[in-house]
Amino acid sequence: MPTTTAPAPVATPSRARGALLQGTRLLLGAFGALKLGGTAYFLFFATAEQGGDPEGLGDWSVGVWSTVLAVAFLVAAVRLGRDERVVPLLWGVLALDVVFSAVKLTVYDEPEAVLFMAVDVVVIGLLALLRRRAA
Repeated sequence: MPTTTAPAPVATPSRARGALLQGTRLLLGAFGALKLGGTAYFLFFATAEQGGDPEGLGDWSVGVWSTVLAVAFLVAAVRLGRDERVVPLLWGVLALDVVFSAVKLTVYDEPEAVLFMAVDVVVIGLLALLRRRAA
């Protein structure tokens, strides 16, 4: 009895776009969850020596800002590819996150903010690729 092997699946444009979309959604979800977890930790659990213990309206405003961004990333992870309104809103959220990271870098002297900016740039690149593949 002869054996045959099935041909390897060919990466079609729609299959490649689907993988790109799922990867982008996964990154957005992980980024939002990390941001939300970190915000909760620094707002409610970390001591002043650990960079927590917010004091005053300024610190709490930054905490709320970070929470809103995190939730927006989580919502975008769920809705991306299912709702055409998500991408234009996500561009704005990414821009606000870059500004947020600049504030964290300059006002709070947190060099880790550069890594968050790098993730923003990667997501922007992925959104550009998704847009290009849709055309």
